[in-house]
Amino acid sequence: MNYKDFMKMLNIKIKHVYLLSGEETFYIDKARDKIFQKLQVEKSDVVKIDCNEKIPISEIVSTIDSAPFFNPKNVVLVKNAPFFSAENKSERLEKVLENMLDTNYVIFTAKSADKRKKLYKIVSKVGEVLEAEPLKSWQLDSWLDDKLKSIGKIITFDARRYFSERIGVLPEISIWYLENEFEKISLNVKGREITLEDLQRNLLEMPEVSNFAITDAIDARKTKNAVQILRTQMRNLNNFVLVITVLSRHVRQLLLAKFYLKNKIRGDELAKKLEMHPFIAKKFEKVVPTYSTKLLEKIFVEIADADFYFKTGRAGVETLERIVVKLCTRQ
Repeated sequence: MNYKDFMKMLNIKIKHVYLLSGEETFYIDKARDKIFQKLQVEKSDVVKIDCNEKIPISEIVSTIDSAPFFNPKNVVLVKNAPFFSAENKSERLEKVLENMLDTNYVIFTAKSADKRKKLYKIVSKVGEVLEAEPLKSWQLDSWLDDKLKSIGKIITFDARRYFSERIGVLPEISIWYLENEFEKISLNVKGREITLEDLQRNLLEMPEVSNFAITDAIDARKTKNAVQILRTQMRNLNNFVLVITVLSRHVRQLLLAKFYLKNKIRGDELAKKLEMHPFIAKKFEKVVPTYSTKLLEKIFVEIADADFYFKTGRAGVETLERIVVKLCTRQ
């Protein structure tokens, strides 16, 4: 169950077993806190077990199955639970979860969960599972609409486009970053409307976003700008891996876009295929025909070679400069 549906479900009925799984810790933390709220239990009264501390599974099961002593409820939070992905299993844990005491509740958190596991199926049957996946670029508009509604704001067309251009280029987006930034904006913007100037003044740019300026310059054939951005980035040689990643990903997306466009895949469908915001996908549709498949395939190999030679001390910034120039000039 996704985050939005999970939170709605908590308003309807509370259950005795929950699994909060996935990479997006913001969703997991919010869901966990709402469960505590619905159970009317203080965090200090929750029994917390961190499986990273190598707690024996027998001890975990005993804690979950224990009757409460000083409180009306026994609420157990089991963090980093390995039971939903690892090979180890416990028939006793399975039986306890299938026959939870009326006074007992358990919340498992895990970075990943295998739906084929018996324990996962048991939790799905007797409780609820949250799949806390990171926000994807094509989901950005929906997130923004929900957030604006929650803070009582509207946004101008120019501001929305700016937001999509800056954030929508990322394959995965930090919810913590977005939530914090928009809470700050809601406090700093006096009126109900958020303008382009409001965003530019208040929205801190994610570190990763600035690296995509080089691909913007390349697509626009602004050779001098692209080379200058590259040189600025490479003042710190530790940025080499990040620059290589950005360039290789961009070339790979261009190649994929050429394939999809050839097969009449456009618009929102293209955005989903490329895992990018629809606004960025529209820009891709315009720029892709300016690149030849032969050039992109050649550059993709050159980027891989540059990565190898740089790491072995046989190449410098000039190697990347030549690649950037070739992409800008399309030659």
